[in-house]
Amino acid sequence: MAYMLTAIMSGGVAALISFFTGSALSQVAWNYVLFGHLGMTTLALAIVAASMIEHKSKNQA
Repeated sequence: MAYMLTAIMSGGVAALISFFTGSALSQVAWNYVLFGHLGMTTLALAIVAASMIEHKSKNQA
């Protein structure tokens, strides 16, 4: 669920910014899709990194 909310919010912000700057509808849709996926990728990388750090700290203790 967090992935979907991240995609909707990050893609939505990018789409709104491009809409208000006067971009074409296809550019608005492209920004929504592109930055939505980039937002999900960033969240996934953060989760993996946090998991690796947590795993590493448990093994050291």
